[in-house]
Amino acid sequence: MIEITLEKPGLSGSVYKRTAARGVILREGKLLMIHTDRGDYKFPGGGVEPGESLEAALRRELLEETGRELLGEPECVAVAHERRRGMTADILEMDSHYFLCRVCEEEAPLRLDDYEAEQHFAPVWISPKEAAAANRALDMEANPWLEREVLVLEALMSAGVV
Repeated sequence: MIEITLEKPGLSGSVYKRTAARGVILREGKLLMIHTDRGDYKFPGGGVEPGESLEAALRRELLEETGRELLGEPECVAVAHERRRGMTADILEMDSHYFLCRVCEEEAPLRLDDYEAEQHFAPVWISPKEAAAANRALDMEANPWLEREVLVLEALMSAGVV
């Protein structure tokens, strides 16, 4: 399993901890990713709710963001540990678990949160290389999750997972 740690130096203050489950969905050399009006690509997924398992969160998030149901058992292929400037608190500590998974071909309507709808979240099939290049071209300071997504994409490509 791939493990990545991203830690911004010099952080101090209050800490908000979060755990996330994200899907790595591959078909014919392309990944199903979420594209936004900011031009970035992110793995579908999101935060684990209190009392929810990683797999349950993954199933819920995939259905909400891609309209597709998870099929079979997902396999955890990467974990990214982040410690960066936060929005809810001074520091965000987040562990994102990336699962290689299959989804059904049939699509249900998306069920986006308000901020996701405002950013025009849209599921798209894109090559890992194109997604990484597009994200690298954007401002990673203004969009701190980009660094995580690029590093995970590159690690998955290097390991031959995608």
